Amino acid sequence: MAEVVDRFQQGMDELVQRGVRQGIEQGILQGARQGQALVLRRQIERKFGRQTARQFSDLLAEFSGPEDIDRVTDALLECATGEEFIDRVQTG
Repeated sequence: MAEVVDRFQQGMDELVQRGVRQGIEQGILQGARQGQALVLRRQIERKFGRQTARQFSDLLAEFSGPEDIDRVTDALLECATGEEFIDRVQTG
């Protein structure tokens, strides 16, 4: 009986460790995304002005993955006006 309890406890410990690792990884990814968003916002504000940066910030909730960041950086480099940038980011 003690052996069964030990195996159960060992299995539970492994599950907890795996969960902690996954939580840490998710936290790192989320922090990286937030950092990218802050850098992008700063660059957008420098190129297009504060109003466009605010509009971009409002759109951030709609972004879900790295492909969205790629799309925004491409638009930042290729668009000539803030309006063009926002339109392009919104339409994908």
